[in-house]
Amino acid sequence: MSDKLFSNKKRINIIKLLIVLSAFFITFITVDHILLLKSKDGISQMQSYYKQPENTVDALFVGSSHIFCHVNTGVLWDEYGISAFDLAAAEQPFWNSYHYIVEGLKTQKPEVIILDITTPGIRPTDYQPENWVITNNYGIKRNPNRYESIRVSALEESFRRLLVALNSTHGKYKELSEEDFMNYSADVRFKGFDARETVVPFETPDVSGITGRHELTEKEEKYLRKIIGYVKERNIPLLFISSPYVITTDEEQEKYNTIFDIADEYGIPYIDFNKLYKEMGIDFSTDLAEILHLNRSGNMKFTSYLGRYLADNYGLTDHRGDPRYSSWDEDALYQRQDTLRYNIITAATEGADGKFLDLLNNRNLVVFCSVPNEYPGPSDPSVIKYLEQLGLGTDMLTGPASYVLSGGQCIYSSSAPDFRIGFSDGNRRLLFSRTTDDDGESQTLVRTNGSMGYQCITPYESYEMPDNALSFYVYDTVLDKTIGGYSVH
Repeated sequence: MSDKLFSNKKRINIIKLLIVLSAFFITFITVDHILLLKSKDGISQMQSYYKQPENTVDALFVGSSHIFCHVNTGVLWDEYGISAFDLAAAEQPFWNSYHYIVEGLKTQKPEVIILDITTPGIRPTDYQPENWVITNNYGIKRNPNRYESIRVSALEESFRRLLVALNSTHGKYKELSEEDFMNYSADVRFKGFDARETVVPFETPDVSGITGRHELTEKEEKYLRKIIGYVKERNIPLLFISSPYVITTDEEQEKYNTIFDIADEYGIPYIDFNKLYKEMGIDFSTDLAEILHLNRSGNMKFTSYLGRYLADNYGLTDHRGDPRYSSWDEDALYQRQDTLRYNIITAATEGADGKFLDLLNNRNLVVFCSVPNEYPGPSDPSVIKYLEQLGLGTDMLTGPASYVLSGGQCIYSSSAPDFRIGFSDGNRRLLFSRTTDDDGESQTLVRTNGSMGYQCITPYESYEMPDNALSFYVYDTVLDKTIGGYSVH
């Protein structure tokens, strides 16, 4: 009897231990996920990649930020129906590219893998700074491939510390934000692309006369050849690309020449886009964000040219209209709206005129228009024309008046001195209101709150519409964000 009682107690203790260990493991994983950097320098790309339906990525792009800043997945989809993914990380060396390909082929069998080769020219070192080691590796699931990728990336004295992500991220609890609980980039709709938006002019570089060769490091060449061997064993076509940027030294191009020699050894095609500026229409006075990266106009030209090459040479299926690839429709829509956001902001800096108003005629925008007291009406014919296209005739522009516009239609109007209405797209909520005091002074406000989901409800943010001009408040329902407030005097 006592032996049976002892056995029951032992079983209970084992169960208790398992419960404690399970609770610890769940807590550890949850805290690690919350504190993990929400970075589009590689971590978000890998996390989103895991969410893609199996065997839907036809064109897998791997490499440095020259991939996720330059290869616009929305353009590839809109123009060619190519289901592409930018599985890349900042300043990614070949050893991390190798492990990204190993990880990537666990769930996808692409029709072509496109490898960016620029990191050896830009950062010729066998060990990256720790911040890039983190962004190149912490998005990978905990498995032997992640372990090995960190091992070959880190200096020996820092390997054990970097192996446990919380050693690097534990201090982040002091600066947690909504994004740490709801990371919109780690989503099936996100295909890795992250545009740069500044415009910095440069002189057009000329590398046509650089024909010399410069050695790769032993480690660089070892992993480049490992990539080639690994991909060839799986009978997947491989393409090397060097994308446009401002090459400043002969050594950079000489390293690329050496890489192209290695490609020739194996019969691998390559494209040196730094010798194709005219063909792509790249203008170094308008198309670069800074010395290393293309901006929006640049990446669209580059991607369109590259997409045509892929479509012509790899027989990629046009998946537009296939419901299994609907997330690429969503990604392309997001990219179009994000480009629209950028264009609206740019146009507004040049003056809120007809060009600006024309951009507001978009079905995914909600526009709140406020007309102040005794507004005389616009005098610019282009402004009048586009206001009419937005659904606002000149007879509607005597104040006080307020309108909610969406897709070229007026969905709400009021000339009352006081009103309060709400608009919701199912996630965010906008409140429009006007109050008038006893002296006839009015205040018109737009208030927006955060997610209405279970995780958090952020406080309202208020924007006060000017009382001396025709004003517009612009909100994008696809991007789930405010684009800004603008006035036409």
